[in-house]
Amino acid sequence: MILYNLFRVFLWLMYICFFRRVYYLNPEHTPKNEPLIFISNHSNGMLDPILIAAMQRRPVYFWARASEFPKNIKGWLMYKLHGLPIYRVDEGTENMHKNEQTFKTTRELLYGGWNSAFVAPEGYCVVQKKLLPFKKGCARLAFKMMEEKDWSLDVKILPTGVNYTYHDKFRSEVYVKLGKPLSVQRYKAMYQEDKEEAVTQLTQDMRVALREQMIYVEEGNELLTEKLFVLTRNNFTRKIFPMYSGNPDLCLAEQAVANHVTALDDAKKTALEADVDAYQVLLDRNGIKDYAVAAKNKRSLFWVLIGFPFWLFGTISGRIPHILARNLRNKVVPFIEFTASFAFITALIMWVLWGFLAIGISAFFIGYWSLLLPFIMVFLQTYAYHYEDYYKEWKALAKYKKIKDKRMFEQKRAAIDCL
Repeated sequence: MILYNLFRVFLWLMYICFFRRVYYLNPEHTPKNEPLIFISNHSNGMLDPILIAAMQRRPVYFWARASEFPKNIKGWLMYKLHGLPIYRVDEGTENMHKNEQTFKTTRELLYGGWNSAFVAPEGYCVVQKKLLPFKKGCARLAFKMMEEKDWSLDVKILPTGVNYTYHDKFRSEVYVKLGKPLSVQRYKAMYQEDKEEAVTQLTQDMRVALREQMIYVEEGNELLTEKLFVLTRNNFTRKIFPMYSGNPDLCLAEQAVANHVTALDDAKKTALEADVDAYQVLLDRNGIKDYAVAAKNKRSLFWVLIGFPFWLFGTISGRIPHILARNLRNKVVPFIEFTASFAFITALIMWVLWGFLAIGISAFFIGYWSLLLPFIMVFLQTYAYHYEDYYKEWKALAKYKKIKDKRMFEQKRAAIDCL
């Protein structure tokens, strides 16, 4: 448990560097003391469960494929960090019976009321903003717990949408949106009458509840919807702080855009895409960014100049772990669904090693004060990332300011439906 809690602290620090902002929405929906199972869409490898776990006071245990538990230090760490192995068919049918032990361990952990579990009902990780068909394992687990305790408790299933602006891009944003928990106790009569029907119904209800927490993009709508997402984000004032936010407005706006596109017929989608593309052609032809046309932010040359020395220090101090993590990711990870999670974990390890090295070297010169150096370096590196964002935005606004006739840009933008 000590290692798990220490890892959560490092996660908080790393999220500040890795993401531009983390939105954690509706935390009040988390039950306090009842057996709790988080369910989530599974689109970004190990980032999905650890994003949820890092935000919880309650310990979170998660299922992961058994191949992630080799008999070495990685496997040892997976267990220490609350991983539980699940054997799938492609890992050998002769091993499938071992899942019963994982299911039993999970139930025993949850009975105390303080621990919680993370389950991805899709079963597989696919980079997309929609859902695969759900497996029934989570529903069976919940009903088994209720049966074993003679329905004297109420297992809660909490739908949690993990929504990335971009799955594989460094410095993207993520909205972790919690829905209202499903009460398994409500299915008692149905389960006692027909167990399989109750399992099927609960699984269907889980899917509906989870979809409501997602920015859900239907098949075939991806290109148009992503273009609209970029424009929608520029409608909001973007401040550096807070790096963790509970403001739901941007997430709700993206959900509204995705739902709007889904509701359009083919003719209206074609017309909308034509308007978006015409606007983008106008921007590209003049070298203008939509960020500037939306004009929701102000950026000052004064802060660009004042911040430059700190950017320089931050970039120099964090360049080596940044480059090493990026290059290792590019060489080792062949699958996009594991790109971000591998980069994140690698960067975390690199920064820990880099921090110890910095302490060891600086201790000869500044003594015990060297213990503060890794935290200062992380702060400066984080500042450097935000400074780069700020500079690009200032540059875009400065260029647009020179345009004499801005009406054609503003009119084109205003003509786009749903903005």
